[in-house]
Amino acid sequence: MAKRAILLEEDRPGGKSVQLARTLDFFGVPWKTLTVSELTDIGADAQEQVVFALARTAASAIKQTQRANRPVPRPAAVYVYTDNDLDASERGLHSLCGNGDFLLRRAPEGVLSLRVSSELADVAGPMAGVEVSSRLRREDNVLVGPVDDESGFTTVISAGDAPVFVRFHQSGIPIFFCASSYVLDIDETVGPGYYDVKDHFCSVVPLVMFIRLVFPDVAWQPQELGACLIIDDPLLRRRYGACNFEILRNLMQQYGFTTDIAFIPWNWRRTSRPASKFFRNESGHFSVSIHGCDHARAEFGEASQIILSNKAKLAQSRMRNHELRTGIHHDPVMIFPQGIFSSTCPEVLKFNGFLAAVNTETMPADSGRARTRIKDVWDVAIMRYGCFPIFTRRYAHHGLENFAFDLLLGKPCLIVSHHDFFQDGCTELIELIENLRSLNCCLYWRSLGDVIRRSCRRRFGEQGVEEVEMYSNELLINNPTEQMIKVHVQKREYEADVIDGILCNQKPLMWTSNDDHLVFDERVEARSEGHFQVLYRGRGETEKVVRSWSFELSVAVRRILSEVRDEHVYRSRSIRIKAANLTNMLTRTH
Repeated sequence: MAKRAILLEEDRPGGKSVQLARTLDFFGVPWKTLTVSELTDIGADAQEQVVFALARTAASAIKQTQRANRPVPRPAAVYVYTDNDLDASERGLHSLCGNGDFLLRRAPEGVLSLRVSSELADVAGPMAGVEVSSRLRREDNVLVGPVDDESGFTTVISAGDAPVFVRFHQSGIPIFFCASSYVLDIDETVGPGYYDVKDHFCSVVPLVMFIRLVFPDVAWQPQELGACLIIDDPLLRRRYGACNFEILRNLMQQYGFTTDIAFIPWNWRRTSRPASKFFRNESGHFSVSIHGCDHARAEFGEASQIILSNKAKLAQSRMRNHELRTGIHHDPVMIFPQGIFSSTCPEVLKFNGFLAAVNTETMPADSGRARTRIKDVWDVAIMRYGCFPIFTRRYAHHGLENFAFDLLLGKPCLIVSHHDFFQDGCTELIELIENLRSLNCCLYWRSLGDVIRRSCRRRFGEQGVEEVEMYSNELLINNPTEQMIKVHVQKREYEADVIDGILCNQKPLMWTSNDDHLVFDERVEARSEGHFQVLYRGRGETEKVVRSWSFELSVAVRRILSEVRDEHVYRSRSIRIKAANLTNMLTRTH
């Protein structure tokens, strides 16, 4: 298998190579830059190396090797892409494949159907068979002509009826050609909202597919692909709004998925005994997380660490009281109300014992001071703010292509919903679950807390030691083999003095700090799991914050009105239709 990437340049490294290098670094793939004249010197281990090059550069390299008077090492594979000079790229591709019967043209304007082949599952991974409609970038191109099996080409991705990512062989070497001239810089900041792979589909998806295919033992891999459906806001009742939890339980049994309830701590006194018994008995299907504190807008968008810490402590106190009252366990996972959080908030949650946060929005409210990058949202969790993990989740309307791309990256599959997602016989939910089940990957449906505890990146290291990257303050490492394994774990943390200790199965471990990471080693016995915990020292920034009666009253009114809306408006189809018509009318008039 391939062990290193070669970024091939005609003379000196350019911008596209720099951007490719950043992507390779993200996946943990070693690389080096060579000029065409240096390619013949890559040595006997060429079959362990993969070449990335522009079409015209790759063609130039082929010509040079043909002129060599000695055998030339052959790489394991080649990834070829275009530049802005389409004519030069076209000539380079003709030279590479020995076929001049096709043309390279700008992609048509308008919305096109993008299709990933379902027949090349080994190449496409979870993206196999995915189809989506989208406009292409101005840098995207298509192949026009007899590009088919008879010509030696296999289409991996097409736009309309034209290939945009193909595979062919030259002298036994697999060559993958991407027609897009755009190379994403993963250090760019993301826009507001969520990351949408359609913005870069024809350039990003081929590259990530290729890296996953050719570097299975070198690149970081997910331990598993965890999944969980999350419902925001509901009280713990047999039914809330359009969601009947008994029907949902039956669907979970039938389709094999799990559900987490993002519970608002303000409601801690409002779970009845019958409901408590139901959710205790169904703990294998339902889990509970923490949804804000009062669920007041922007309550975790504060800049003050004192105010944030008090809210975090109050939320946890309420949830502990709820667990004592009802016996319903909860995971210390924060889900931000309305998706709003400040850049200082994650660190406050870390020092208040939270496992992680889960959010739809990727950018903090004070984004003028702090920016989330593309590589942050590609990662298992966003770790940019206080080295505390923020796991991203998606609505069904984000599209199957985004869920599939997240899984290709190695991210968990977390779905966000509200009670109205379950109206009309849960048809939308069932369709989404069936679509996720059809993807070319294995999803492990677990409680939200367990999905987070098992989310990490692993790869084979030297001397039989597995390297592991940890994200939350707890990690479960699975060893399903018959042999004991050694693991070398690293976790991003800039301040070593905030660590109170690290435990493995409740026993203290020796650890060190190295290059902004915590580092420790341990063994995991055969057919067992290692449970690792990073313990943080609490900080003394809290002071009593007075909550006025008017504030308490406003919170109560907001919560009760929200419940009335959910319980009565959405249960009535006629009222829903009237409300929707009124909303549309107001939207048109403003």
